[in-house]
Amino acid sequence: MRRFLLLASTLSLLFLSGTQAAQATAGSGTFHWEAGAGIVCSVEATACPDVARASNGDTFSLMAQGDLDTAKGASGGGTFEHRTAAGTLVATGTLTATGLLTFIPYGCGGGGFPPSLCGGRAALAVHLVAHPASNPTATVQADGILEVECLIGNPPGGAMEGIRLNVKDLINFNKSVIGDTLFIQTS
Repeated sequence: MRRFLLLASTLSLLFLSGTQAAQATAGSGTFHWEAGAGIVCSVEATACPDVARASNGDTFSLMAQGDLDTAKGASGGGTFEHRTAAGTLVATGTLTATGLLTFIPYGCGGGGFPPSLCGGRAALAVHLVAHPASNPTATVQADGILEVECLIGNPPGGAMEGIRLNVKDLINFNKSVIGDTLFIQTS
């Protein structure tokens, strides 16, 4: 609850002037998405980066943002770190959104939030370019699915704020650990 109140007070000034009112639900339209980056970082110390954990204890830390259009797709990206359960750096790199697989809206505004701030879950097709810590000049590329979930609105039971990343045929960071996300409706 503290996160929501801080977010609402911090962001309300930004969105009160010049922003179109969002629809009651965020089912269609265009959005700016943030995952451990952007304006959410000013809310609280644990907002950025977003961190997800795999079943072996490895963690994936992400700072990314971009845009999505529910009719056309998604773009954007950011930087990441992959660490072992013991905290040893495995790789650093970049993540780029290449498409929108699904977007499930949870609603916009309410609870003291400006009407342009929305919750939902987006599944984005992503491409990762990693540089292993053991050989920083080497490059490893992979594709995956990044889930970005924000709990504004009316999320279903069991929803978890944060990110999850399934890197195809390599590793699944399927537990959101810490960090904040946000969808800002732009039309």
